[in-house]
Amino acid sequence: DNNKKKIIKKHKKEKEKAKMRNGYWVIRTYKAGRVVEKTKYWVAGEKPTRSKRKMKSDIKKQQHNGICAVRELARLLNANFKKGDILLGLDYSDAGYEKITRTADGTDGERELLLYRAAERELKLFIRRVSRACRERGIAFKYIAVTSDLDGETGEAVRAHHHLVVNAEALSVCREKWALGGVHSDPLTGQADYTPIAEYLLRQVRHIENARKYVSSRNLERPIPEDRIAKNGAELRTPAGSTLVQRSEYRPDLPQYIRFIVAEKKSEGGGADV
Repeated sequence: DNNKKKIIKKHKKEKEKAKMRNGYWVIRTYKAGRVVEKTKYWVAGEKPTRSKRKMKSDIKKQQHNGICAVRELARLLNANFKKGDILLGLDYSDAGYEKITRTADGTDGERELLLYRAAERELKLFIRRVSRACRERGIAFKYIAVTSDLDGETGEAVRAHHHLVVNAEALSVCREKWALGGVHSDPLTGQADYTPIAEYLLRQVRHIENARKYVSSRNLERPIPEDRIAKNGAELRTPAGSTLVQRSEYRPDLPQYIRFIVAEKKSEGGGADV
């Protein structure tokens, strides 16, 4: 019996090795502003020759049906917002909070979710009001918005509130159209990578199965990945002049991830072209 088990185990190992030999490495690249992300995957199966469809399908499976929400949100921020745009906070006064609690009747767990849903509805109505007013005034309105009811540091429940990142031109309209409480605004700094803001926003959003953690305007640029087949599984490198931000630990035969900031281009006048 022991010999039989050893033979079966050995056969399984050989089968796995053969499977790994039959495959190819793929590098997926995202560019968002000056931030570049590269992920290298091993994809089992025959290397595609005529169509990229199979390669993209295989990569999707390797990514376990989705991209990390923080990375996805950071790409949107990096591609669409810049220094001077606004991190906006909307909170509820006692009267405003009372308004959203009127429909939230149930057990403690149910009540928390109903309150959260009611706050989400108020956010949608607010976005509609701002969008309408901006169109009437010929102002562009770009936004990414979340509804929060958690403390970002402790994870404890707090009163529902909202965070948005909006273009600077829309700030005055946003202030005008929120009537349920206070409005707090901070300008974005000139950092190239807004991943810390993405982390800050999503830490405060409750997990709801199959629900998106944020909403965004349709006029945002959405970075599209570029895929290419790599020669081998060598470690990913950063180009000369770039600044490394994050790198996963390199282990042969395992997926790699790297994020870096490319150098600023110099304008003809010798200044930095951000």
